[in-house]
Amino acid sequence: MNTMQPAWKRSLGGLLAIGLFLVLAGPGGCSSDPNIEGAKLDLRNKDYARALENVEKALQRNPQNAEAYELKGRIILDILANQQNLDPEARQDTVRAMVAAFQKAVELDPKLQENVLNQLRFAYVREFQNGVNAFNRGREDATYYLHAASYFENATIIQPDSAGAYVNEAFSLLNAGRQAEAIPPLETAIAKGENSKDTYLILADLYRLQQQPEKALEVLEKARELYPDDPEVQSQLLNAYVQAGKVDEAMNVYKEAVEREPDNKLYRYNYGSLLLEAGRYDEAIEHLTKATELDPEYANAFYNLGAAYINKAVDVNDRAIALDDSLRANRSKLSREQQQQLEEEIARLVEERRQLFTQAIPPLERARALMEARGENVQPICRALFQAYVQTDQTEKAKEVEACAGLNDN
Repeated sequence: MNTMQPAWKRSLGGLLAIGLFLVLAGPGGCSSDPNIEGAKLDLRNKDYARALENVEKALQRNPQNAEAYELKGRIILDILANQQNLDPEARQDTVRAMVAAFQKAVELDPKLQENVLNQLRFAYVREFQNGVNAFNRGREDATYYLHAASYFENATIIQPDSAGAYVNEAFSLLNAGRQAEAIPPLETAIAKGENSKDTYLILADLYRLQQQPEKALEVLEKARELYPDDPEVQSQLLNAYVQAGKVDEAMNVYKEAVEREPDNKLYRYNYGSLLLEAGRYDEAIEHLTKATELDPEYANAFYNLGAAYINKAVDVNDRAIALDDSLRANRSKLSREQQQQLEEEIARLVEERRQLFTQAIPPLERARALMEARGENVQPICRALFQAYVQTDQTEKAKEVEACAGLNDN
């Protein structure tokens, strides 16, 4: 299964696509309200408590004073810019208060919209950059990942339609070990238009970890629509179908896909793998063989093809054992002709078993060579090869793969 860690650990610095710019001044001119003028002077002097007190007095006198609300938003924005030591909860409350003040100002006077939007853009960039800085510090001190998540959440409060901030909030939470908490921001990011493959795959993995296979399947089906030819998406989707107990549904999906695109190696591989899972070995062998023909470097297809031969061989062996047990138990009740028929059938099954194990060896050897060249774990392949070598009396080759199969530890 796809591992999430590399995506979580990526640097966020490169995601900041907008630059900082100066905050535009508020509406010019003098106000007829002395408290507004006093608040402006207090803001220039960084006397935030007094500035807010003056604004509140102006609003008490006139609750519909758009200028007062706009000024209140600017005062709070200045607090956020100059008081970086606010604890995360207090900072988030401050961000919400700023947004509420600016929104009320525009509601009362739409002419303020352009100025307010510029103020909010500045606030968004600042919180986003704070998040990037905290995330990067998290590499040395993991507690900063939670600070980063809080900053990115602040950015989403300021600009609720910014998918990137939700994604970065989720990555920060994941690095802080808060997997369940990372789900909502990822869901929101996708709803806001985020369409990167990593986001879909990570969300699907999180759903599976939370025992929500149906949701994982839903997300991966959307990912397939965006990335129809991506092997990682196809592999995750296949796993999701199986984990959700929808093997028959998955089989129909991939059967139709193969009929539409018979030369698509991914569809052949996935359909063949599902057939293998269902014990339909002959059909599995057909489609997996085709996948290896379409891509001679397709290690997983070679591995599953070898597994299909071995599983069929084991199935044939079970039938041979059952017949042999029946012959032993009922020999005295059978005619010589019946005994001979059973013995011939057992011998035929034994030979078929040997042939199947023989056929399993080339694709397994190919899978091993391909995966070893990529530095991947080949122990499961070596175990399958060991079994096939033993069953075909290739003793020397069986000994050669013992270490690789982890069978010579003693």
